[in-house]
Amino acid sequence: MTMDQERVRHVLETVFARQDIEDVCKQRDLGGVIRILTKYGITQGQISNLTGIPQGRVSEYKSGKRVPTAKHTFEAFADGLGMPGHLRRLLGLASSGGAGGARVASDGVQIPTDTFDLQLFAEAIGKRGEPLKRRELLTLVAQLGAQSALAQSEAWEKVSFALSRPSAIDEAVVREMEARAAGFHRLEEMLPAHTIFRGLAAHLNEVGTILNGTTTDPKDELRQRLIVVAGESSVLAGWIATDLGNISAARNFYDTAEKASKEAGDPAIIACAFGYRSYIPSGKGNHGRARALLSTALQHLPKDTSPGTTSWLAARHAEESAALGEAEAALQSWEEAREAFTIADPEEDRVWTRFLDRDRFDSFAISTYAQIGRLDEAEAVAHEVIARLSDVERKRAGIILGDIATAHIVHGSVKEAAKAARDGLAVIRETESGIWLPRFIVIGEALRRWQTQPPVRAYLEDLAITKRQFSASPR
Repeated sequence: MTMDQERVRHVLETVFARQDIEDVCKQRDLGGVIRILTKYGITQGQISNLTGIPQGRVSEYKSGKRVPTAKHTFEAFADGLGMPGHLRRLLGLASSGGAGGARVASDGVQIPTDTFDLQLFAEAIGKRGEPLKRRELLTLVAQLGAQSALAQSEAWEKVSFALSRPSAIDEAVVREMEARAAGFHRLEEMLPAHTIFRGLAAHLNEVGTILNGTTTDPKDELRQRLIVVAGESSVLAGWIATDLGNISAARNFYDTAEKASKEAGDPAIIACAFGYRSYIPSGKGNHGRARALLSTALQHLPKDTSPGTTSWLAARHAEESAALGEAEAALQSWEEAREAFTIADPEEDRVWTRFLDRDRFDSFAISTYAQIGRLDEAEAVAHEVIARLSDVERKRAGIILGDIATAHIVHGSVKEAAKAARDGLAVIRETESGIWLPRFIVIGEALRRWQTQPPVRAYLEDLAITKRQFSASPR
């Protein structure tokens, strides 16, 4: 911990003992909390870094331009700032928070959200090298509490060793960082973005600290592996920052990933970054821009180096071509995706390909075929996929239902479109996957001309509620 961080924590502890902080917490006035903290030298940037809430949003809370109401906004502040139990209770939260191991439910399992515990949890998941079943998840969480303190001590000893001997990075440290990067990619499918962002940022900071203590040497295999870890983690951080609405941070993370890609001679990382970026214009209906980004991604990706990445990017290219009404191009890209998928082993490929199981690949087929007119076939596959999904994979259901709704609109089935879209919107709220909200806003705009029909009116009302929920969240 740096001296600056120690000073910040000391100031926070001092301020949290004051009566004026207690008074504003009684009023659930986060803007008042921020004003008092800045009065005593805590900057808005420091508050943003600690809580994971964009600095611009912190500024709006401070000025009163925006008044937070969502529970997870209060939790982000209380957890990130390490508020003591009596202040948390005044804010309407549980007495124990992030600094003491706050947890979030997933499929009935309480997942740790404390920054270090989350890194340890990601590392444990990454070391398994395979998807988790619910019982296995319970076992890992149970083991975590007993191991956390010891593991934290050991981790810092290993980092200290790596920094004291920059010419000989410890193999164990590199393996742990690789496992942690893989684990965070898995956690992204299970947990809301704001839950894991601080843990991922801390992981990146630790990787950067070790790399800064090393000397540049292209022949140093361990250092090269750490650079790859930095790139793989940075593309995920960019994706999550986008989900949180912090586009500036996302851009910085993607730039970092590109630098790591070039230094490590690993162009697949850049390809992944362009793949992630393609979802943003796609969600806003700009399918031409999305396809252009995917074309660039495929150009960066060397042939036969990562079949899983090729399959994912080509499948995305197919669905964007289908959205543009170019059936021939869509089928051509889909054939490339299918061929790559037949030889791909996502579990043995890159960390970002591990989401690409049979269900996710089928969801690309649903989107592509629905938009080129094979609607009955697409909907049948969709219901099969959704029925197979576990609760921890609920994010995927929202994406699939959005695709089905869009296809119904294209084919003039308004009632069916509204029903699928409403179901998908419920998943978006449940999983807090704000990155997909623009897609449902576009669907709402397409359905608005039929707003007198009860199913459409119900969807538009739900959409308004969802937009208010996300506007009040730390995004």
